[in-house]
Amino acid sequence: MPSLCFVAGDPSGDAHAARLVRALHTKSPSLTCSGLGGPAMAQAGVRLLDDLTATAAIGPFDAARHLGRLLRAKRLLADHLRDARPDLVILVDFGDFNLPVVAPLVKRHQIPILYYISPQLWAWGRWRLRSVQRHVDRMVVFFPFERRLYEQAGVAVTWVGHPLIDSARPSIPSEEAIRRFGLNPWRRTVGLLPGSRMAEVRRHLPLMLAAARALAWQMPGAQFLLPRASSVPHECFTSALARARLDVRLVDGPVADALQLMDGAMVASGTATLEAALCEVPMVVVYRASWPTYLAARMVVRVPRIAMVNLVAERALVPELIQHRARPQRIASALLELLRNDERCAAVREGLREVRRRLGPPGAVERAAAAVFDLLQTVSDTFQSGKSV
Repeated sequence: MPSLCFVAGDPSGDAHAARLVRALHTKSPSLTCSGLGGPAMAQAGVRLLDDLTATAAIGPFDAARHLGRLLRAKRLLADHLRDARPDLVILVDFGDFNLPVVAPLVKRHQIPILYYISPQLWAWGRWRLRSVQRHVDRMVVFFPFERRLYEQAGVAVTWVGHPLIDSARPSIPSEEAIRRFGLNPWRRTVGLLPGSRMAEVRRHLPLMLAAARALAWQMPGAQFLLPRASSVPHECFTSALARARLDVRLVDGPVADALQLMDGAMVASGTATLEAALCEVPMVVVYRASWPTYLAARMVVRVPRIAMVNLVAERALVPELIQHRARPQRIASALLELLRNDERCAAVREGLREVRRRLGPPGAVERAAAAVFDLLQTVSDTFQSGKSV
């Protein structure tokens, strides 16, 4: 009965790992899964050693606040690897912890590693490729440009496409969503997507609300929709919304239910840009980090764009307003240009359809599960032949 150990450390990784666990159990119900993660993994049947989703941070400086919790998780994992001896460890994103801390620990126990969801080494930290080459037996990646990166580095890599192709679909028709969210079908709807972490929401929501007020002044009748990420409690939104003096509908449920209604959106850089792209929502990408994190990133980032949607498109398809450039009036003006220029808006939507095509066909999670079983079989064959993995 094969056993797997997962290590995920933020809500997004927790959700991706949970979907992979379910796909693995569909193929092999007897599979046992344990590890570090969050509530989604626990619901999928993973025996959690500790919940790491509370440590989700933006950059190493923010992560330092959780150092004690991360060291405790390392000790729990080390004991588990020694006592349970899982057949395979699956690292899920969370590169600032998984690459420098977990991967060497796992290899000291001579357990093979599959890395699911590549850290953003292509953007910064390419020097960490050495750690991947030394410790990781198989990378399973979402984007075609990641496959090229690892192939050139001599790392075994499998491109599976992006799971959002399957999951980023509305659960209800647009007419029902309009009624449920209390929207006027004749008015323009603008979305605010400030992020899936509390720190992101605290930095981005006041900024986006100020931009929404500026936009409403120039586009009377606009209505605003704010999908709440399930990982962020209501309290993170209520005080900012109370001060906003603006009619914003805070809604729960699948984000695609809200995205399908949006004529345009302000979106925090991250996976949400791809979710908006899959719903063909013209957007302005916004991001603010702490100044130490931003200044450190400026020294190491080697890509001209940071928005995932622009990286997949391999061009500046949608505007990016980062750090000091992310100002309310500038955000409002960039979004107004998209909303009022029909030709520009149509060109962006066509570009977003191309992004969808580049994310691969449906079935990414099932292909990732097949890669896991393939590596497990390789490990078994190698063990039987008496060789090192």
